[in-house]
Amino acid sequence: MSAPAQTSGPKSSAEAGRTIDKPRGRLAKAWAGVAAELQFWRNIFYDARRFRKHSWMRKVQTEESRSARIMADAHFLEYGMALRAARPGFGLVRAERLAGDLLDGGAKAAASEIGLRVLEKWAAFNAEAAVPAAVSHALQRVRIPMGSLSGGVETVTREAIQADAQLDFVRFVKARHSIRAFAPGSVSKDVIERAVAAAQQAPSSCNRQTCRAHIWTDPDMIEAVRKHQAGNRTFGHELAGIAVVTSDLRHWEHIGERYQAWVDGGLFAMTLAYALHAEGLGTCMLNWSVTREVDSGLRRAIGLGDEHLIIVLLGFGHLPESLSVCRSQRQPVETALSVNQPLAS
Repeated sequence: MSAPAQTSGPKSSAEAGRTIDKPRGRLAKAWAGVAAELQFWRNIFYDARRFRKHSWMRKVQTEESRSARIMADAHFLEYGMALRAARPGFGLVRAERLAGDLLDGGAKAAASEIGLRVLEKWAAFNAEAAVPAAVSHALQRVRIPMGSLSGGVETVTREAIQADAQLDFVRFVKARHSIRAFAPGSVSKDVIERAVAAAQQAPSSCNRQTCRAHIWTDPDMIEAVRKHQAGNRTFGHELAGIAVVTSDLRHWEHIGERYQAWVDGGLFAMTLAYALHAEGLGTCMLNWSVTREVDSGLRRAIGLGDEHLIIVLLGFGHLPESLSVCRSQRQPVETALSVNQPLAS
């Protein structure tokens, strides 16, 4: 016997793990609209509050923020030296701020080492110009254990770049599918480390390198993480690993960067997916377009601090001998391309 039809109130059904509410009746629709509006602003405030709290809009207060500023200022000096018409004397304010941060300490060792390397190269580049006293002072006083990290500029050739880039990339990307059927087997830590090292090569704003891949390969841990994402419910039990890609809000400076975490995070996540694909694994992006309640739930489950923005989840595992994948092709290239569109007058 079928259930009686509802004449008022919401009617819910689930599609791909998402609940779809269908309010019936004028009053129910009105209340649904008010509730949706309140939910919208609550979620906007959830994101805005966290960016305001953790970014360094007013003052650098954490090791992560100071490290990010060191990396950003060092990158500014680097790209200035890399310009075709580079001339001594540029970037004085940035160099002085970088010198001050290095003297103050309180940053990650890797960022400090890279920053000092760049400052040394910048001072040498400006040897014939006036090097600020603050920079000279920092170069004399800062003592950082030096490892193998580098900074500054280097000369490369077109031949070398093109030789290392020999790849039918279109064929490579067309061979990657969103996989929803996996073969049994674990993925080694070496494979994961290679993939994440490749993802680190993705562009990041001012080379701040804000992203991190939190990865679990233990079956019980995978289960505990994946249950917070509805879209994998039909195949997630077959995953050999799951990644939560995040960006650290403490790396961002001003209101103009309020969306930059998503940009850097998307670049990092896609590069990670391609890197796992290059290792012969199957991957599936697991969408993280969720409410603040769901976001907070996963954050609590994995012990993720409030300062980390979750960008996307990524499931991966071994490919079976054969499998079915979605066939719909991409739309014609003109739907994604605009060349020399007339500018607004």
